[in-house]
Amino acid sequence: MLLGGLEARWVPGRGLGKWVILGARNATRDIRTAVTIDTATQEEIERLNQAVDDFAAEMKARLREQALKGYRGWDDPANYQRMLEMMMEHMSMCEGEEVDVANLAMILWSMRHRR
Repeated sequence: MLLGGLEARWVPGRGLGKWVILGARNATRDIRTAVTIDTATQEEIERLNQAVDDFAAEMKARLREQALKGYRGWDDPANYQRMLEMMMEHMSMCEGEEVDVANLAMILWSMRHRR
């Protein structure tokens, strides 16, 4: 796993574990002083990561469906306002629309970061 540009590895322990940072760039940062995270927190982080991975897979599947239907122009800055309006519309009826709202949020985020 990359952590802040450094390679990190989770080392489990009895009730505790820790991230070991490999190849720290800063010589004053000793890899033996890696952050210690308790098992419950690490399990929480792993569940969050899995939820994000599962949700991202749904987002990708929905975007693929839309592309196959011929939808184009998601990354055209001229469509920014239209995408914002679509997201607001989907948010008002959000139950069952979470993936579409997330995809529109990703599109808007992507457009803003490319300006």
